[in-house]
Amino acid sequence: MQKVYFSRFLKIVLLALLSGSLGGCLFGHDDFKKGTSDITETPASYDITVGADKDGQFDFDGATIDRETLRGHIRYLNESGRTVHTILLKPGEKEKVKSNHITEIAGIVRDLHVTAYVKDNEGRLKVINVVDDK
Repeated sequence: MQKVYFSRFLKIVLLALLSGSLGGCLFGHDDFKKGTSDITETPASYDITVGADKDGQFDFDGATIDRETLRGHIRYLNESGRTVHTILLKPGEKEKVKSNHITEIAGIVRDLHVTAYVKDNEGRLKVINVVDDK
């Protein structure tokens, strides 16, 4: 017979609820105003351009990749001397930019200290803001 540890189950449930509510608080459904801001100067070029793809994934050079794969690619480029400073997220061929795409890119921005821009579904260019609570 397997023992069920109630405290472990409770911790998992609370963590799941906290994660879900935090994601909902950061970015509403297709609401770019809370996590982005308008920019005054458009960069001449971007180091990496990704498109929105299904299930919060990204289209990168014709391949569907997840956040961790994109993060790993950016780290590889940085280690090989091709430092990534800017990322552009744009609507994909079949998928609009959604809040989960912005959330995924915001995590990369926070962890890898890059600047990310998003071309919203109306074609406006915005910068993704990350507030560090340190």
